[in-house]
Amino acid sequence: MTVNDPVRLETTLGDGRRVTLSLPPTEAPWGAGGVGALRAVPATHTGRAQEPPPSPAPPVLPLEVALLGFGA
Repeated sequence: MTVNDPVRLETTLGDGRRVTLSLPPTEAPWGAGGVGALRAVPATHTGRAQEPPPSPAPPVLPLEVALLGFGA
């Protein structure tokens, strides 16, 4: 990780891609230190997680309600 200036941070990922993060000047307390307050955190997970279960099917409408959509 390389800090080039107080508002810009550059790093190279393990696969060779470069990432640049910059923060505009701000009066907000959380960003007052620029990127100098940030630190690298190792990944806790890699790859994809297990697929979530499918969403439940919508309830079947009664015939009378379904026909209202046709103007019957």
